[in-house]
Amino acid sequence: MTVPTKPIPLLIDIYRQVLPTVHTHFDKWKVRATQIPNSELRSQAMDALEKKEFHCEGGGVFGLAAERFDELIQFIIAYQIICDYLDNLCDQSPALDPNDFRQLHQALLDALTPGAEPKNYYLYHEEQEDGGYLHELIQTCQKVLVTFPSFSVVQSAMLELSGFYGDLQVHKHVKKEERIPRLEEWFNLHKDLVPDMTWFEFSACTGSTLGIYTLATYATRKGLTKETAIKLKNGYFPWVQGVHLLLDYFIDQEEDIADDELNFLFYYENEEQMIERFRFFVMKAEECLSSLPDPEFHRMILKGILAMYISDEKVQKDKEMKKKSKKMIKLGGLPTMIFYLNSWMMRRKR
Repeated sequence: MTVPTKPIPLLIDIYRQVLPTVHTHFDKWKVRATQIPNSELRSQAMDALEKKEFHCEGGGVFGLAAERFDELIQFIIAYQIICDYLDNLCDQSPALDPNDFRQLHQALLDALTPGAEPKNYYLYHEEQEDGGYLHELIQTCQKVLVTFPSFSVVQSAMLELSGFYGDLQVHKHVKKEERIPRLEEWFNLHKDLVPDMTWFEFSACTGSTLGIYTLATYATRKGLTKETAIKLKNGYFPWVQGVHLLLDYFIDQEEDIADDELNFLFYYENEEQMIERFRFFVMKAEECLSSLPDPEFHRMILKGILAMYISDEKVQKDKEMKKKSKKMIKLGGLPTMIFYLNSWMMRRKR
């Protein structure tokens, strides 16, 4: 297996191998979602699939470093669809009930626990009948993961990151006046696990699934050691995941202002501090990735993330955001520029 380490070969592999495989599996779930009996659950599932398809496309790139290409992509797609679907359910929930959000996100932990019995994840949710949609997504993850030769070595780290992700979704979706106190209290419980950062930066770092996909990727290889599993987790959490989510919040600023939504970038004192901290996150991310297996591949992942978000139409249509984005492109150097131009051209074709 040859893992791509340069931008052009990586892009060729993405177009020839990754995207066709992603869409083969993704399209099956789109058909399955149309069969959800409850109209509200069906609507939220379809909306997540239509608007967040690029999450699965991006995650599929990890398949290029896996021993089991097709199976890994099956897992990543199913897991990411669960994440995006649950995010929609929480966003649209009129009750804002933390018990509901906690029960829904138990699905992600069960997806990483082969043998876990299916539960009523909608126990506290108004709409209940999804026709087995969520159970089937979870079972797909379980059936794939249990076949990976080194899954037992990475499982605890995957569950840790998934637990953080679920905690964030609970705290950020409750009543507006409860969100910040809950997030600050949560950060105080875990701040000793991460380098020096603020509560809102920590929150951003927990909202990415990249670490989970990296661990799953190397679980496909025989003989993975616990030491390497820890390096893989620490390679992506917190810094790479932080870069990922800070970019996500960067492109959503205008929407979040209009919708009065929580955006962690709003808690920086000014734009200069935001850019400086972003630069620091990128620097630390590159340092951490240098100690991983296939370090150049992971650096390409990081630079590709920079390019994908900076080329987003929300950025390109806003003069101020476009100006800020140029500073970010420079942080990634030539590879980011190549990925940026590719992403920009592909968006224009759609």
